[in-house]
Formats: sequence, C-alpha cells, structure tokens
Amino acid sequence: MEKLAERLDGEVERWFIVDRPRLSLGKLAERYGARTLTLSGMARGARLNAAANCSHGDVLVFIESPSELSDTWLHEIDQALRLQAWDALVLVAERRSVSAWLSRIGRARLHTQVFAVQRVWFERLGGFDPELEGRAERDLLGRLQACHARVLQCRPEECRRSVS
Repeated sequence: MEKLAERLDGEVERWFIVDRPRLSLGKLAERYGARTLTLSGMARGARLNAAANCSHGDVLVFIESPSELSDTWLHEIDQALRLQAWDALVLVAERRSVSAWLSRIGRARLHTQVFAVQRVWFERLGGFDPELEGRAERDLLGRLQACHARVLQCRPEECRRSVS
C-alpha cells in the first residue's frame, strides 16, 4: 500500500475498520501507516459511513479484499476518477461457491473488491444505508446509477484496459 500511495498526487489516508481491538490487527495497521477505527454492533453500511466521516479525502475508497488486487489497482482507480472523470468505480470479482457440485449448477457470484466514489456523490446521496449489512455497496451503486452518476463497474483486468 505504501508504494501504491507514493505514486499518487496528494495525500492518502488509511483507515482500518475492526469490530473489536486485536493486537495483531493493531500492529498490521501501524505497519502500513493506517489508523484503526473500532466499530462494533453496527451494520456494514453504518461502519462504512463512520469511516467516511473520519476521512478528509475527495475520493473515498473502500477495500474488501486487498490480497486479490494487482500492484497497480490504486493508480488505476486514481486515473479513472481523477483523469477520466468517472464519479465512481467498482472492482468486482467472482466468488465461487464453497461446494464443488453447487458451483457446477450455478453461476459464480460477483462480490465487490473495491468501491471508490467521489465524496461529492457520496454526500449527495447520503452515503451508505446504515441499516444494510451485506448489500450496502450494491444499494449505493444502484442509487448512483439511478442519479446518472458516471460509474465504471468492471473486473480488475477489464478496468486496466478501460483506464489505460
């Protein structure tokens, strides 16, 4: 994350949201220059809103699974939002079913890896629905699209082609 952030113009704030304090997570946050925000007993939408309210950036980036991302993902998001004037960007990936037989009969579900949105749009729409748990990002994405925001939704490899 440190190397990714160095490539960008401007400041990058890092927040690590946890449900309860744990020494190993605190050390990990410290290692990457992140601040820890402990939020328990709240739905996902409320936790994400709280993190957004603590930050000061013009762009909000919510990461679900950083281990699956390329070395250039942050630069690509910056390019899309700042230089290509997208209002929001959603990187999605397939999440396979745990059961092998179930995955043969069904399609893989898409899950959000990264949800990035211009703060002005986030605030205009009131942020995430604080009552929602698993569908908080999907709900905000739907509201962005309904308001005609320019949203790029793609898999990471498609995003690289779109912003290059």
